[in-house]
This record gives sequence, C-alpha cells and structure tokens, in this order.
Amino acid sequence: MIEQWNYGNTGVSMAKTTVELPETIHRKLRVKAALENRSMNEIVLAALRTYLHNFRLEPEMLEVETVQLDRSPKRNVSKEV
Repeated sequence: MIEQWNYGNTGVSMAKTTVELPETIHRKLRVKAALENRSMNEIVLAALRTYLHNFRLEPEMLEVETVQLDRSPKRNVSKEV
C-alpha cells in the first residue's frame, strides 16, 4: 500500500517513497540543492517529471504494484510431489 499525503497547501496528493542512491550522486544532489536554494525533493521531482514527460499512464496500468526487475519472461513455478 502506498502512503499518501498532501503537500503543503497545494492540495496535491503525494506518495512517499524511498530511493537508494549511490553516495556520490547523493552528495552532488545535496550540494546542487544547497547552491540553488532548493530542496533535494524539488530537484528529484523535476528530474522525474522530465524523464516521464512522454509516458502515458493507461487506465489498466493503475493496478500495477511492482515491476519485475530482471527482463526475463515470468515463469510459472509448480512444486512436483
């Protein structure tokens, strides 16, 4: 289940998530945010919006909870007795 909350007074429903970043990327993000007087969240959100700009979310995709990490086809596994 996704935890949702409202972002400030914007009325925009947000989902909270955890992202694991390599230490060097995290450091660059933290420094760039400080230099630009922005939050790390703002920068990550802007980058994700750019990345997902042309992606269309179809109604049948709303039920998707997770994505298979490896690109191999899914296999049905059954126990033999």
